[in-house]
Amino acid sequence: MKVWFVTFLALTLVVGCSSGNTNGNTGNSAANNGTSVSNEKPSESAKNEEKLDISIAVRYWGGSPSWTDDHPTIKYLNDKFNINIKLLQINGPDYDEKLKVMAASGDLPDLYNIATPSMYINWQAEGAFADLSTRLQNYPNLSKTFSEDDVAVRVLNPSDKLYGLPEISWIARDTIQIRNDWLDNLGLELPSADEFTIDKFYEIAKAFATQDANQNGIKDEIGFAIVPAVMTYPLKYAFGIANGWTEKDGQLIPQQIQVDEWKAYLTFLNKAYQEGVLDQDFALRNSNDVEEMFKGNRLGLFLFRNTYKQLVGEIKKTFPETEPEVIPMAPPIGPNGDRGNGGYNIGLTKSVINAKASDAKIDRILQILDWWVTEEGTSVMKNGIEGVHYEKNAQGEYVITDRWEPDLPRNLNSNLFHRPGTDLNIYLWSDEQDVLDHQEYEALAKKYVVLNEAMGLEFYSDTYQKKAADLDAKFETALLKIIVGDQPIEYIEQASAEWLAGGGDQIIKEINEAAAR
Repeated sequence: MKVWFVTFLALTLVVGCSSGNTNGNTGNSAANNGTSVSNEKPSESAKNEEKLDISIAVRYWGGSPSWTDDHPTIKYLNDKFNINIKLLQINGPDYDEKLKVMAASGDLPDLYNIATPSMYINWQAEGAFADLSTRLQNYPNLSKTFSEDDVAVRVLNPSDKLYGLPEISWIARDTIQIRNDWLDNLGLELPSADEFTIDKFYEIAKAFATQDANQNGIKDEIGFAIVPAVMTYPLKYAFGIANGWTEKDGQLIPQQIQVDEWKAYLTFLNKAYQEGVLDQDFALRNSNDVEEMFKGNRLGLFLFRNTYKQLVGEIKKTFPETEPEVIPMAPPIGPNGDRGNGGYNIGLTKSVINAKASDAKIDRILQILDWWVTEEGTSVMKNGIEGVHYEKNAQGEYVITDRWEPDLPRNLNSNLFHRPGTDLNIYLWSDEQDVLDHQEYEALAKKYVVLNEAMGLEFYSDTYQKKAADLDAKFETALLKIIVGDQPIEYIEQASAEWLAGGGDQIIKEINEAAAR
């Protein structure tokens, strides 16, 4: 059995720079996704009489960089803010290493982001970032959009400092989804949110696995499937298991010590495995394998994201005789009334300003960001320049031009900085029904969100950095053995005790000490 796990490594880095710290939107109200953003004009704290050079680093993914020095958006920003942008485009997989090289030479960009939490913590201690805590109040749109008491803003920052502005997008995105056409094939009703208990989930999954739900005459359907990382599969929330960490009696505790909850969940999974409802090869699967299973018309209950409509098209293309219908569901209700969708660790990616930048340059950058989070700014940074990347036709509809794709005007909004929200891929020309469906999906996913209550604190625990990966892998292996029947349910007690003895006790201590700070 192949166990997949995520390893968090602490990156120790001495930043070779001075420690001297000088301290879209679519325009359619349906596309705002509930994000309240001020439309005030950007701060005019400076008249911008002096033209400033500003260097910006941004990732790109696949192929070659698409932005040139004369990119229409660059020219727009240069003219609007009297600046000269030097854009450093770095291939995504190489991004961290490139930044380290620039740090070692004392030549970090003026504006960039960091998506590696341990790197962000280490570099702030080295004085790499400008502190924005006393500055943000001068930029009304930014200060309203990024409230300093927001958990995503505060995470990874000291209590009295603000070194970066967070990326805030999906809080929860993946939900359990169901093939409604399979229900119709079997004469089953789509359950309501209140009816969708864990028992109902099992009943449907078993029917899918045993009654030829795809109607191809072959017993190739699977009730439900999980990848080996059982600790992260959201069905566990029905049994009250934490998303990493939860608070109990005033203390943060990890999911590895929730023995009673694990016993209930593992009993459910072991039964599903023994009765052939759970994928019999789940321990050998990876996430791509599972995705191919529901694209291949073999899986009727599965975890998927907001692009479920595209999934329907892919199934239909491969199986033209089918009429697939995928319905996102509220998560199933467990025996004690628990339910949930797994929440993301939000705010761990931060946009930062170089501490070596002058006060005038920091102000100019904050002016840009203050404009960026407005309706106008988000529209320009996401949709591009009207008349260049899109235009209105004779019917008054927005349509893209032939420069939309090659220019990739959304690049900086997607990969450097954007205002909070999930509408990154909703544009002026997006179909109104698609916008409404997107909003409904987002509301469903985040209504039942279960967050990691120790979010970001793991990176302050030395023991976690050194031992968590191995400890979690051993714990996960124990879970797999229980599910397939190699060990009894009670074996979870031993697995939990070994996790604690191997360093878990110290991790708990350090995480709670970090929370107290």
